[in-house]
Amino acid sequence: MNSEPERPAAPERFSEEPTTVQVRRSPRYANFMLLGALLGAIVAFVLTLAFPENPDFGRLQVFGFLLLIGVAVGVALFGLLAILLERLVGRKVHSVRADRVEVHAARAEEIDARTDAEVPVSDASTEQHPPQLPPTT
Repeated sequence: MNSEPERPAAPERFSEEPTTVQVRRSPRYANFMLLGALLGAIVAFVLTLAFPENPDFGRLQVFGFLLLIGVAVGVALFGLLAILLERLVGRKVHSVRADRVEVHAARAEEIDARTDAEVPVSDASTEQHPPQLPPTT
C-alpha cells in the first residue's frame, strides 16, 4: 500500500488561445437564509418588548416562542426571495474569455518537495504553532 497520493497523468497539450465560457450569476442561498433568520430573531425580540407582559407566560417564554416562529418564517421568506432572484438574474448568461492553465507534473513534484522540506520535524514546534490550512477559493 503506497502512502503517497496518485498523481494524474501529464496533461495534454492545450492551445494557447483563450476559450469562451458561459458564466451565470446566482445568489448564495445560505447567506439569504442566514439573513432571514437574523431578521426573524430581531423581529421576535422587538415584538417581545413591544407588548405588555402576559400574566400566564414570562417574557423569556414569549421570546422563545416568537423566536421559533420568527426564525422559521424569516428563513422561508428569504429562501423564497433567493429563489425568485435566481430566476430573474439567473436567466442572463454572459460569455467570458478564459485562459487555460497547464500544470506540469515535474513542476508539481518540485513544489511538493519544497513544501515537504518546510514542515517542522519536532512535535514541540507544532504545539506552539499549529499547522495552517491553505485558503480555499
